[in-house]
Amino acid sequence: MNWATRILSQVELEPYAAAPLAGNWPAQVNALLAQQQQTWPQLREATDGLQQVEYRRFNIKGAEVLAQFNPKRLVSTAAKVDAASIQARPCFLCVGNLPEEERGLPFGDDFVVLCNPFPVLPKHLVVTARQHTPQAVAASFGSLLDVTRALGADFFTLYNGPKCGASAPDHLHFQAAEATRLPLWRELERGPLQRWPSASAVETFTLPCYRINMLGAFGSDRTALLAWFERALSTLAALTESKDEPLLNLLATFNNGRWCVLLLPRQRHRPTCYDAEGDARLTISPAAIDLGGVLVVPQPEHFARLTAVALGQIYTEVTLRDDLFTAWLTQLTQD
Repeated sequence: MNWATRILSQVELEPYAAAPLAGNWPAQVNALLAQQQQTWPQLREATDGLQQVEYRRFNIKGAEVLAQFNPKRLVSTAAKVDAASIQARPCFLCVGNLPEEERGLPFGDDFVVLCNPFPVLPKHLVVTARQHTPQAVAASFGSLLDVTRALGADFFTLYNGPKCGASAPDHLHFQAAEATRLPLWRELERGPLQRWPSASAVETFTLPCYRINMLGAFGSDRTALLAWFERALSTLAALTESKDEPLLNLLATFNNGRWCVLLLPRQRHRPTCYDAEGDARLTISPAAIDLGGVLVVPQPEHFARLTAVALGQIYTEVTLRDDLFTAWLTQLTQD
C-alpha cells in the first residue's frame, strides 16, 4: 500500500463538493470530509457522536473552559508515549497501517490531509507527513504556516510536541479543526493584548489576563515569522535547559492576509492528578486544544467530579511557570 492508492482525485471528490474544486483547496478539504463521512463508517459514527458529547462550562481565572466528556478520546488521552511502547506498536499514521476506508488529500509533495477518526471538534483533520519521521517543529514550522494559509479563516491548525500531547511522537503531523469552536480565539478578540511591534514585520503579543502563559505573533511575512519562531524556540530551549525540543504546543490561524501564531510553552506533559489514586485521579492529558479551552475528559466519573479549582491546578501544573515565561518574553522583545 502506498500514498498514491490513498489519494482522492478531484473527479472522485466532485460528487461531494458544495463549491467548485479547481484551485479551491478549502472546498477540496470540505469535499474530503463529506466523502469520508459517507464511505468510512468509523468516521461517520465518530462525527455523529460529536453531536452527543456532553459539556460543562467553567470559568478559570476569567477565561472560559469547556470540559468535554468524550469517551472515544480515551485512546489518545491515555496513549503510552514512552520509547518502548512506541517501538512496540505499528505507527497509525503510516500509509500501510491506515484503516481500509481512509482516504486523503495531498498537500504538496510531503503531506497528506486525513480526517481524524477520533475528533474533538467539527472538521477535525490530521495533516500527516508521507514519510515516517519524528514529530519535530523546528524544520516543519514553514509547512505548518503554509497549511494554515491554504485552509483559510474557517480553520485553525495546531502542533503538539512529542513530549506534551502528540499521541504519535514518532511521526510528524499537524492537526486542524473548525476555528469558531475553540474558546481561545474569542478570548483574543476580547483582549486586551499587550503588544511589542518590531522592525521585523512581526508583532509579538501576550494576553496578560489569560489563565495560562501564552506568547503570540501576528505577521504577514512568512520569512520574518520563520526567523521569529526560530529565535523563540531556541530561547525557550535555553531557558528550560532542554536538550531536545522544548515542551511546546502551538496554534495558528490565517485571516485577512496575516498569520496569528500562538505558542503555549509547557512545564510538564501530564498533571499530577493523571497518576493519582482514588478520587484524586483525573484522566486528563492536556494538549493544544485542551489549553485552548476545550478540555477533553474521557472517563464519565472523572467528568462528573471536575471542579474549577482542579482545572485551574491542572493548567498551572502543565504550563510554563511565570518566572521562566517572563524571562523568555524579555529576551524576545528586546531588540
